[in-house]
Amino acid sequence: MQVELKPLLLKGVIKEVTEVGVRIGVNGRMGVLSLPLRLIYTDKPLAVGEECEFYLSYVNVI
Repeated sequence: MQVELKPLLLKGVIKEVTEVGVRIGVNGRMGVLSLPLRLIYTDKPLAVGEECEFYLSYVNVI
């Protein structure tokens, strides 16, 4: 199946910060992302309640 993947810019709020990762609640009741800290790019310390944005696309199974 040949489909052009177009990432969408989504926003969310940090719900939890741990030693190994963060949980982000995606705006619009779209769910929760759990990400390791190595995937978060920022110069300031992470805190609960901060807004963030990220790109999301469909998963392409090959």
